Amino acid sequence: MARARYRVSQFTRGLRPFLDPREIEAARAHLSPSEFALFLNADARDRRHSFALFEALRAQDASPAELAAALVHDVGKGRLRTWHRVAFVLLSAAVPHLARRVEAETGAGWQQALWRLRHHARLGAERLEAAGSAARVVELVRRHTDAPPADDPALARFIALDDQL
Repeated sequence: MARARYRVSQFTRGLRPFLDPREIEAARAHLSPSEFALFLNADARDRRHSFALFEALRAQDASPAELAAALVHDVGKGRLRTWHRVAFVLLSAAVPHLARRVEAETGAGWQQALWRLRHHARLGAERLEAAGSAARVVELVRRHTDAPPADDPALARFIALDDQL
């Protein structure tokens, strides 16, 4: 039941996904120009979510790499329609074997969207690596959908907060 409440809350927060100019400038101050370009190109819902993670980590005195990673951790998703997100969550929860069968790197646009959602951590890390991001930023983005590791408290905190927001 808690997970369902979280998903409803996540959906309703996405109804007002835009950042104000102060938030955009705060993001710019923590990103390289190439990272900032990736951030701006992300879907508005993902920018809103990423900024919420950034603020939560900033309140806990996270490192500069963690703050940068928070802002760009979902850039691998690309542009998505709301129904892509809903379908991915519902299929993954209810019939995960079917979800994986219909996702495709090449295929119909909706299949590619579901595939990107499944692989967004790796795709985002690859984009950030190509953009010259610091190794720690790339690592945090690449691993943010993994199980929280016992040997990396910062990554474990990152994953936990990402799952809560």
